[in-house]
Amino acid sequence: MLASENNYTLARTQFEKTIEISRTLNVSRLLVEANWGLCRATGYQGDLTLAQSHAQQAIEIANQAGDEWIASLTRVTMGASLMLASRYEAAEEWLNRAVLGFQECSDPFGQTAARLWLCYGWHKQKHNERLERVLPELLAACRENDYGFLFTTPSLLGAPDERIFTPLLVLARDQNWEGAYALRLLESLGLAWAQSHPGFRLTVETLGNFQVKRGSEVIPSNGWRREKSRQLFQLLITYRHSPLDRDQICEHLWPEADLATAQRNFKITLNTLYQVLEPERDSGSDSAFIMRDGTTYTLRLHTDLWLDSEQLARATREGLKTNSAAQLETAMNLYRGDYLPDSLYETWAAEERERISAMFLEAADKLCELYIQNGKYTEAIELCQRVLAKDNCWERAYRHLMTAYNYVGDRGQLARTYQRCLQTLQDELDVSPSQETQELYKKLVRS
Repeated sequence: MLASENNYTLARTQFEKTIEISRTLNVSRLLVEANWGLCRATGYQGDLTLAQSHAQQAIEIANQAGDEWIASLTRVTMGASLMLASRYEAAEEWLNRAVLGFQECSDPFGQTAARLWLCYGWHKQKHNERLERVLPELLAACRENDYGFLFTTPSLLGAPDERIFTPLLVLARDQNWEGAYALRLLESLGLAWAQSHPGFRLTVETLGNFQVKRGSEVIPSNGWRREKSRQLFQLLITYRHSPLDRDQICEHLWPEADLATAQRNFKITLNTLYQVLEPERDSGSDSAFIMRDGTTYTLRLHTDLWLDSEQLARATREGLKTNSAAQLETAMNLYRGDYLPDSLYETWAAEERERISAMFLEAADKLCELYIQNGKYTEAIELCQRVLAKDNCWERAYRHLMTAYNYVGDRGQLARTYQRCLQTLQDELDVSPSQETQELYKKLVRS
């Protein structure tokens, strides 16, 4: 779970109120935790000058009170802030001092957290000899003391995004530095078979809009650098279960170009896409998200990627299989509109768009049925209207709608719904409602 801008803003507001209250009480010791919190709230957002000011105030008061432990907590937070900003040398000074402070306090957890941030920095700088010396010992301490949550869950001394430490686990698994334990932690993240990891999850929204996030950072529309790099990624998303040959990709994206020109464009576009998705990736190294096999390309099967259309399909399958209203409601919440609406006229997106639309209608139809069975008539009416806005010839929605209006006693809307069904089917398809729809209407009117 990523820390959001709103949460940081709210935290800063509350910590600043705490400082105001503490000053009215004239008890300086109460200022320590608030300044520590402000150090994190500002430092993790990149305001290092303000973060360091709060850190120094917290440490000064803690030292006056003889509280080395809270001073060391603050040093970890300041060191982590500097690590996130790639200020590695300054970060190590703060973190090494924190390790010494936790040793004085006999706090193994604090030492472990500080050393984890040191390992993060060494990995970023490719100081593998230092990692080899410290990371196995750190993982052993986590295993023995149940500190594994430092790698899997955001925490006060850990990461704002748990994924930033995942590359350390992949390295430990591959080097067999506490390999079995590292694998277990990767399994808990659903990444047991990840071949590499960039330190963030890629979150992709395709329904109703197109948006991609690296961790918590949204890739802006101009962040793709080239329109075709965005389309290439959309193409790979669309055909994620079917590897595409380079020439197939060229046909989709440059249908009117000669083969040599299209292949040259593809090479430039692919390299741009690599840079967009993984800005810190070493040139020539394998991508964490895109797999190449000869001249074919596809998304990696076990990559750390969240895709709304994939989640919709999973929730729909489970909901239809188990008659789970909760799963079907998840699917409804995920469907915010057409698949890749910015590529409405691209033929390669049409089949997937139709498949997802049909999935939405099937899931919505079943959920309407469950709503009516469970007496949730208002919810059924709202969902039926949503279905008919998507497909005004979906006849079952008219039947669900008439049934729901009958239960709530709205005879006028019941009749209007049938007339709407009658007129729409005649205008759109030149057919009459099915026998089932006609008989239901007669039955409801009689009742």
